[in-house]
Amino acid sequence: MTAAPDVSVIMANYNGARYLRAALQSLMRQTLKSWELILVDDASNDESVAVAEQTANGDPRVHIIRQTANGGPAAARNRALDAVSGKWIAVFDSDDLMVPQRLELLLERARADDATIVADNLMLFSDSHSRPRRYLRNRLGRSPHWIGLAEFIDSTWIYSRTPDLGYLKPMIRADVVRRLGARYDERLRISEDFNFLVRIMAQGHQLRLDPSAMYLYQKHATSTSHRFSAADIRAILDADERFLRQAGLTFEESASLKRRIRSLESQLIYDGVIAAIKGGDPGRGATIALSQPRIWLLLTRPVTARLIRLSRKLRPDATAPARCSNA
Repeated sequence: MTAAPDVSVIMANYNGARYLRAALQSLMRQTLKSWELILVDDASNDESVAVAEQTANGDPRVHIIRQTANGGPAAARNRALDAVSGKWIAVFDSDDLMVPQRLELLLERARADDATIVADNLMLFSDSHSRPRRYLRNRLGRSPHWIGLAEFIDSTWIYSRTPDLGYLKPMIRADVVRRLGARYDERLRISEDFNFLVRIMAQGHQLRLDPSAMYLYQKHATSTSHRFSAADIRAILDADERFLRQAGLTFEESASLKRRIRSLESQLIYDGVIAAIKGGDPGRGATIALSQPRIWLLLTRPVTARLIRLSRKLRPDATAPARCSNA
């Protein structure tokens, strides 16, 4: 009987052929050898499956599952969860990379600290060959920390002073995922990782954060997490409101989630203003804006973004990543 691998890496892929080879090669270079990959291709119409098969080159640890219809990242991840056999489950996106020691060191951190959920810092990079930079440069990026649910949620609303921790890529004990019956919400095509993780954390599990930046998070024009439509925001709002009603949160956790919900509502109103202006009805956009003072700060974002870009040109080591309201 074959022993269960230490880590099951789950990967959802849709038309990621351009980045997939490098991602798989970074996994295959891991110093931890006891892993399996469950790669679910979500009905790609590019060469993703061929690239994956060629890169795996018969490695029995790589399992490729092909969806016949596109169901979105949450559906693909659920398909992967159904197939895992490892003791830990690690989320890995098909356009990202990992340093060779990542899985080994995360496993050591989890075991040493008796953690149910463990994650590391990110190294941000882009396909435009800009200089990589660490995501967390505050106290969270300097030493290990326990992150509770309220703090985690608080990092994900628009005006948070903490970088959005929803971008982190966790490793979670598989027996806990199975015991809780944890599944991704397939109604979500954005923020599904956040929703999955907070529902596990709401059962009393904290996240152990290692400050080492071992996950290389790629930002590019087609990154799903940076494209929000009004429909996406409404779906996220619905999921957050269901979570608020059903999770039995503490007062502090509820307050954090309500702040996040209000910020999403502001984002939705802001998008309505921008849509009206782009649609040739600036008067309607102005009317909406004047009636909703809470979005006025959001209306300064284009100016703020230009100032940040200028700052980075003047200071190449500037590290503030572009903010996004959700993972």
